[in-house]
Amino acid sequence: MPLYLVTFVYRLLEFRYAEFDIILDLLGLDPTLVYAPSPPETKEQNHSHLIVDLPSEVIAAEIQRRAILIECILELWGHGKDADELDANLAALPPAFSAPYMHPDMTWSLLVNGSGKTLTMAEQDLARFRVLQRVPFPGPIKLKNPQQTFWLLDHGADNLDPTPDHMYLGRAIASRQARGREWVGKGDLKRRTYLGPTSLDNEMALLMASFAHVQQGSMVLDPFVGTGSILVACTQFGGFCVGTDIDIRILRGKKDGKNPASNFAQYGLRQPELIRSDNSLFSGHFRSLSLYDAIVCDPPYGIRAGARQSGSRREVVAPVPEHMRADHIPQTRPYATKAVMNDLLKVAAHALKVGGRLVYLLPVDISPEAGPEEGVLPTHRCLDLVCVRDQKLNSKLIRKMVVMRKRRDPKEAVEEEMMEEKNEVKHGEENAEEGGKREEEEIEAGPEMKRPHLVM
Repeated sequence: MPLYLVTFVYRLLEFRYAEFDIILDLLGLDPTLVYAPSPPETKEQNHSHLIVDLPSEVIAAEIQRRAILIECILELWGHGKDADELDANLAALPPAFSAPYMHPDMTWSLLVNGSGKTLTMAEQDLARFRVLQRVPFPGPIKLKNPQQTFWLLDHGADNLDPTPDHMYLGRAIASRQARGREWVGKGDLKRRTYLGPTSLDNEMALLMASFAHVQQGSMVLDPFVGTGSILVACTQFGGFCVGTDIDIRILRGKKDGKNPASNFAQYGLRQPELIRSDNSLFSGHFRSLSLYDAIVCDPPYGIRAGARQSGSRREVVAPVPEHMRADHIPQTRPYATKAVMNDLLKVAAHALKVGGRLVYLLPVDISPEAGPEEGVLPTHRCLDLVCVRDQKLNSKLIRKMVVMRKRRDPKEAVEEEMMEEKNEVKHGEENAEEGGKREEEEIEAGPEMKRPHLVM
């Protein structure tokens, strides 16, 4: 069975291996077996290249299709610390391994790429010549859309990337157009039809969808949908999406007709269900159903736009006249960050299916002036923390991506807690009864049965 080479992009370094692990979990693969061909320091030191053991090429292609931070996955033909070691490795390649690609009618190309360094044309030609000495493909060369594409990667370590010098030769298992990474450029906000001041960048939105295990047929909710950036990403993964927001103006859009639905039409994606709703009143607006596979959102915390909830600061609120109710925009008041987080976790506990995921962003002040509660993550008895990853925004602010999984329904949690309390009470009563019996026995037996005092 062949091994595979995973090459990561040099972006969002804290998220690279975490995303890979999330995809392995989604596909039901054992990370211990997948990582077996590579030494532990490969992951520990966040190397850009990883040799893995995967069950099949189909699985490898699926990982490449989902992954946002993987540049490519190659079927590994050979590798070495330098050209001589790679040459020796290729010399030991079994003929049966390369035989299917030695057909005289098969078109092919061999691309040479420097990783962490720049190769001159002369260096590329020399490297290509040495490889073809060992693996002489008889078919015609075709640079555009060949039947098989081979890559020779020459990595050089530098101050930014600790990955040691190494050379790899491998066969591309899928076209570049089939990569999940391709979605990042296609959905760039610079070309997005409808934007707001807090629209999330497309790369992070796609990562959140990947961490949430969104796939074909998943039901996804964004309770702070805004212009729909996160749901655009979730729909690209195949999700059926519902978005709610308290600001009816952003859902209606601009006078020129552009609104959140325009972004989905721009990419030919399935339209989401968009609803004006207050997240703090979720249980009053929607039936209590565990409907969603994922809740993915970027709640407003007041950094660029403050959170709002239904209500008024005034003690006495005048009723809205009948003739003005059709276009009336309800009053709102500030929504405290702590209340935003508590309500979000409460919604997730009720609206998610068991096993469903909540993925949200949390900005954290890391300046010396930050308070002790800054960055403390809220918890819920029905949700387990899966992972947390940090993205540094500047010297004073980071953004945490928090992933949680629902492990039980709220009703089950209440029943379990009641049962635990009942057991504690019962256990306490048994201890009290046992203690009473022992005391009676000691009284009946007389002084000789009493425990002596220890003299220190």
